[in-house]
Amino acid sequence: IIFTLTSDIAVGLNQDVSYPSWLIISYVAGLSMIVLPCTLPLVFIIIPLSMGQGYKKGLFMALLFGAGLTITITAYGFGVSAIGKTASLEQVSTFMFLIAGIAAFLFGLSQLKLINLKLPAYSGTPKFIQNQKDYSKSFFMGLLLGNAGVGCPNPLFYWLLIYIAGTGSLEIGATLGAVHGVGRAIPLILFSVLA
Repeated sequence: IIFTLTSDIAVGLNQDVSYPSWLIISYVAGLSMIVLPCTLPLVFIIIPLSMGQGYKKGLFMALLFGAGLTITITAYGFGVSAIGKTASLEQVSTFMFLIAGIAAFLFGLSQLKLINLKLPAYSGTPKFIQNQKDYSKSFFMGLLLGNAGVGCPNPLFYWLLIYIAGTGSLEIGATLGAVHGVGRAIPLILFSVLA
């Protein structure tokens, strides 16, 4: 298994992935975030927000939540690409991929309780958001909770951020961030509709 993984990594370091492929990777990474322990609780936030509001209002609240989440992830993509452009990170992107892979591997080991890794945590919703009306609350919760999962052990997300930083293109960063955000929002909206 170790030989296979090492071979895959060695082959992967020598491959160039095109921008259209990154659009697909970005979307799939967003969809896959729903099964991670740090983003699954978002289901338990959007469903109670939208349930009991009527079909149209509940759907609209779920869409606003998804829009807020997508805006936050788009801002991350834009910011990471701006950092990549400013720091000329395209010259060290191979090393950044290696570091991201190691970070994802270590985080995965911590999720399996094979190593102890403490990460910062935040609990509670700001009073500003709690005091909003239904639609505003849903949108601002999406903006805030778009941050959930940024440190999750999803290697695709780390690779996406490194690719964005390596390109240094604000347009590519914002586009891939938006596609990833839509991928993250779709399952949440579907769960809300089902509820």
